[in-house]
Amino acid sequence: MVRVSDEQVDFILREIEAHGVTIEDLQRNLLDHMCCIIENEMSETDNFDQFFQRLLPRFFSDNLREIQEETELLLTFKHFYAMKKTVNISGLLAAGFTLMGSVLKALHMSGAGASFVLGIIIFSLIFLPLMIALKFRDEGSKTDKLVLSFGFLVGIVTSLGFLFRLMQWPGAGIMMLSGLVAFIFVYVPIYFFSRVRRADLRFNTTVNSVLMMACGGLLFAMYNLGYSTKAEESSQQAYRLLNEEVDKMDQPVIASVNHQDVIALQKQVIKLNREIIDLKSIIIRSSTRLTKSEYSGMTEDQAYGKLPKEEAMSRIMNEPVKSKWGNICKLINQVNGRLAVAYPAQKDLVFEISSIDLESNTTKIALQNLTLIQMHLRLLKLIAS
Repeated sequence: MVRVSDEQVDFILREIEAHGVTIEDLQRNLLDHMCCIIENEMSETDNFDQFFQRLLPRFFSDNLREIQEETELLLTFKHFYAMKKTVNISGLLAAGFTLMGSVLKALHMSGAGASFVLGIIIFSLIFLPLMIALKFRDEGSKTDKLVLSFGFLVGIVTSLGFLFRLMQWPGAGIMMLSGLVAFIFVYVPIYFFSRVRRADLRFNTTVNSVLMMACGGLLFAMYNLGYSTKAEESSQQAYRLLNEEVDKMDQPVIASVNHQDVIALQKQVIKLNREIIDLKSIIIRSSTRLTKSEYSGMTEDQAYGKLPKEEAMSRIMNEPVKSKWGNICKLINQVNGRLAVAYPAQKDLVFEISSIDLESNTTKIALQNLTLIQMHLRLLKLIAS
């Protein structure tokens, strides 16, 4: 067995220190390990310098200083490995719960809300905070640490904002808007300009910045997607017309000029009401996928209750609806003409069909507007009775 001389011991110690290991206890431990290996494995004929150069790479992947860095990490951050394991587990749980919530919501099954809450809470309050702590240890530059930590904080606010929006909780709008604005207009530019000057990071920084800006822009564009200007205007218009119809209900029975004109008016009103009932049936059945027999076996309210939420907020104008609506508009103009003949002094009984833009209505508002017309027709029947 070869014995390591004092000169060789001093040489090994100098090499350990030269490779960046400065902690004295760690130096002694490495020295003991290396000496034991040399004495057990090196033969009498081996050259010491050559054997030592072959031995040294056994202790590291890139350089010997890795051992000191790991040691310092363990001494100053004792729970490092537990945190890394928690990050992995929490990330998988967050992704799993969020995906499960999306599937349950798409299938209209119970449990979607609870899955979303669990997934986003784990992601926002466990995964991202731990990532901030780990990045403070991984990143060498103080600027990189601050920039990435700021990005994770913005991610926490934004993800919680999406959770509040999904669950219809108060404060969702301000959280989502502030998070998205901070991400797109503050974090991404800071991230780009703080890293693009470094040649080794330039390509990845550019690609990451483009992807983040594109994703952030899409999310920002979808932020106010649920509030269509035309849909909002249609809803307000329907509310105004409904109040006008309520005011007209206070009118007494009015004597007509000609009884035959009143009879003709009543027939036109009955015909128009049937057309509206048919159109409502077409709209509801096309959205709920109900057959004619299934639809006829339930009330209109029951059929409306089967309307999926996404269908209730979608546009309804297709060819069958367009054709039927055209016929209804013609019949309303005919009814207005009959009203002008039968009750020339009651111009407020005329229904302004131009005030309803069915083409821009969602399914929900279109059905409300059609019911509003039916309400007006019921008023005309009462007046003309």
